Amino acid sequence: MKNMDFVDILKPRNTQFGIINFMTKPWEPKKTMSLDVKCDPRLLKKIVLSSTYIDSFIDAESRKVGIPKQQLKNEVINYLDEIAMDKKLHIIRWMGIVFLKISFMMKIGMFVNEPAVLKLKESLGKNPVLFLPTHRSYADFCLLTYLCFHYDIELPAVAAGMDFYSMAVVGKSMRETGAFYMRRTLVGAPLYAATLRHYVRTLVAKHNAPVEFFLEGTRSRSNKSMAPKYGMLSMCLLPYFAREVMDMTIVPINISYDRLVEQSLFAYEHLGVPKPKETTGGLLKSLGKLNDNFGNIYVQFGETISLNAYLGDQGLTPASLLPLDLLTLAADQKKKVQKVAEYAVSLQQSNTVVTITNLLAIVLMDSLIKNEALTLDDAFREVEGLIDMLRSLGARVYETDVRRSVHRILVVHRSLMAVQGNKLRLIAGDPMTFSPEVRKKMKGHSLGSETIVSAVPVIQLQLYVNPVLHYLVPPALLYLLASRGPAHAENIIYNEYKEIRALLRYEFFYVKEQEEIEFEAAQEYCTRNGLLHESAGVHAGTDARAGVCAGALCWVALPALCTLQIAAQLLSEQRVWPHKEALRLVQARAEASRAHPYCLSLEAAANCLRGLLDVGVLTQTDSQEETYEVHPTKLQETLDLVNSVIPKLSLDFGANNSVIVSHKTVSSKL
Repeated sequence: MKNMDFVDILKPRNTQFGIINFMTKPWEPKKTMSLDVKCDPRLLKKIVLSSTYIDSFIDAESRKVGIPKQQLKNEVINYLDEIAMDKKLHIIRWMGIVFLKISFMMKIGMFVNEPAVLKLKESLGKNPVLFLPTHRSYADFCLLTYLCFHYDIELPAVAAGMDFYSMAVVGKSMRETGAFYMRRTLVGAPLYAATLRHYVRTLVAKHNAPVEFFLEGTRSRSNKSMAPKYGMLSMCLLPYFAREVMDMTIVPINISYDRLVEQSLFAYEHLGVPKPKETTGGLLKSLGKLNDNFGNIYVQFGETISLNAYLGDQGLTPASLLPLDLLTLAADQKKKVQKVAEYAVSLQQSNTVVTITNLLAIVLMDSLIKNEALTLDDAFREVEGLIDMLRSLGARVYETDVRRSVHRILVVHRSLMAVQGNKLRLIAGDPMTFSPEVRKKMKGHSLGSETIVSAVPVIQLQLYVNPVLHYLVPPALLYLLASRGPAHAENIIYNEYKEIRALLRYEFFYVKEQEEIEFEAAQEYCTRNGLLHESAGVHAGTDARAGVCAGALCWVALPALCTLQIAAQLLSEQRVWPHKEALRLVQARAEASRAHPYCLSLEAAANCLRGLLDVGVLTQTDSQEETYEVHPTKLQETLDLVNSVIPKLSLDFGANNSVIVSHKTVSSKL
């Protein structure tokens, strides 16, 4: 078991004067860099505005579009006012008080691997630092800011989307606690893009605080790692490639939740219900719903990445002779940015803290698929077995007392799962009526009310299975490939494994360079546990030791494989498909076939289409309209492979499933 030395940093504040005393303490934070000139927020804007880069860009743009330079310079000033942070310590203190008050209202514990944070703090002062946390909830914005205040580390400058910018009070308060704003797309606004790029570059190179942003670019509605986006990281690494700074430290951070505030919203978004617009009024209305038990949050700081150590000496290039301000990324440097981004995501994954919520969700999903309700004692044993299994697969499982923690999680998730008649049950959703306005904006297929009611709780449960899948999917795919009948040669199994992994890369993100090591580790695990035997080829094992392990490995990849199968069958019917039409019909067929409810996810369907595009089964013919051309031969080969590995399971997530109960029949007492 890997070291899990966690400390609840909120607990000491939960006293009569704990919040006020702490948030008004003298505060002398540790800086990320020792700089001769202190660049406060106003000076940062001034440096950007007077830079050679912006001046030359304005000059070129003026000649191109025929607009006077002063007018374009005024636009840059307005853009900087829109983008730039404006930290104010007194606002930071007030926002800290609000954060702590809400945290105690939500009965949250914030567990941090303190030795890693202290080790990082000790190393600060030499070069820029990038915080790269996972993004699972809006709460992520507050957590690291509070953590830095707690440990006397300079508060990070946090990249935020424009959704918050227009929120009354909230948008300004976020800016004054360190947020800087960026638009979701830079297309069609070259001067804005240039201003943002240079502001971020200046922030990294000349400000003495960490810069924090989310590699995914948005919250992961699936609660698992998504493929990274490269734009923000490219801006941040430019000072390094330009030799403006000699090194840079990247800190991958995993944030795990016992209960996501947005779990219900995420489930509906998967089904195509539009995301509500963020407003201050909506935030105030939602505060009442936060007066509940949301369990623990686990913040795991991973091993830091030194760019010098990871990328090696960058040397000098012809571009290096240009003035620093005018340097841009070369093609090979862009590839290195992608390499760093994917490696950082893999480190976020390896630092996942597997919680009792994740384990109980897997046990309950297994029970649902088998249509066999478990007694609470059986659930305890299954959770303990999963802990052993996941630890042997390299997972970090934070647990000391299984029985006590299971009871705690049943309180945290009392609207999703409960014990009834001494059996662990999933609580069915409430019927929901959508307004005509919402119905009009819904994406995808128009799902039936019964489908939505039965799908929502299962999708919510799947959200807590998902964070663990990067540990389980490799041995699961290997086991399914080996279970097809007669023994197969190892090289055939490996090639087919690679094909499926590539098809599902956007559902189960992985780094391709680590694929062989990952396969060998999965093979070793399966062989050691009786899941595989190697005699005249590879075939599935029948060893008694395989029982518990094989049960979970049979279904963990099922929703993704079934969605891929439905998509491939649909695409085989014609040669050209608009993206939106394909998504709609995949969802419609998933409903008609009564597949696993997670197959109704528009995100899962889109991930499958991206995978098919990546491997050459589809070709994108119109990037603006997102239209695909199908390559029938490749598609049929893919469909044959997927059909061969899908486990033959009889699924029923409706009223006939003995594990599902109505919320009206569940006792309020556990």
